[in-house]
Amino acid sequence: MASLAVDALIIILTTGAIWVGSGWLEDAAERLSAYYGLPDVVQGSIVTAIGSSFPELATVVFAALFVGSLDLGVGTIVGSAIFNILVIPGVAGITTDQNIEANRALVYKEAQFYMIAVSVLVITFALGVIYYPGGSGDALVGTLTRPLAAIPLALYGLYVFIQYQDTSDHEADPETGNDVALARQWGYLLAGWSSSCWPSSDWSTPST
Repeated sequence: MASLAVDALIIILTTGAIWVGSGWLEDAAERLSAYYGLPDVVQGSIVTAIGSSFPELATVVFAALFVGSLDLGVGTIVGSAIFNILVIPGVAGITTDQNIEANRALVYKEAQFYMIAVSVLVITFALGVIYYPGGSGDALVGTLTRPLAAIPLALYGLYVFIQYQDTSDHEADPETGNDVALARQWGYLLAGWSSSCWPSSDWSTPST
């Protein structure tokens, strides 16, 4: 019972830390994006997305290094991605009175690249099973080697490059972001990333 109370307290405290940190992250990302003249799509897909995905990244690292269970980390990534792409837009569309904009960039670039990313991840796992099998008997198990792991990273590099091209073509308002306290906002951004990241280390190490 005491262990259950401690776990519940940890969940409450870490949830509060993520809530506060996500607010810092969102506000700082918006102000810094305005200062550097980044379009909204780049702000969301690069700056905010990296910070909000830090918990999943930390979960995979801690699960692999300290628990020895990469399945836990991969399951967290897949479940989080499914939740983000299906539940969040659906709930937002139901609860808000405003129209949710679906422009050409979102449909023909972001959504299509998301589908490409999922396909590349499936292909990468399939190559691990085909060329580096590690199961015994009828088990379908493979090994994800470092060269294979570089494939999705290379695709993400391409995605960042495409976003950079959009940023170079974007014409920002010269008056926007002039009053931004640059050092303070970078501090809030890093603090938001950190507060979103460290609680996952507690969740990724279940008791045995």
